[in-house]
Amino acid sequence: MTLPPPAGPPRGIALDEQLERVLAASQTLAGQMILLGLAVQIAWLEAWTQPIIDAAEARAARLARTARRDRLMRLGVPEHLAGQALRLVSSRTGVPPGAGQPP
Repeated sequence: MTLPPPAGPPRGIALDEQLERVLAASQTLAGQMILLGLAVQIAWLEAWTQPIIDAAEARAARLARTARRDRLMRLGVPEHLAGQALRLVSSRTGVPPGAGQPP
């Protein structure tokens, strides 16, 4: 039983053409590796910055809620009623009470 010959480049291809093919494949692989590295760095940066973005959004919501409560208090509404009014309004708008507040 004889084994088939190893698969290789066709015997009619010149060495220069083989070299060009290898060079083109190497350049394509290098480009793909660079793109993969950039994708990994972008994913890492997004994962690293997302908690910071979430905290900033929560802080903005907390400041907006405080500003609304202060505005009601300037209009003469007692503080405890102003806070309750904001909870009632937020429950009607679909925003859960205490959203963005620390536990």
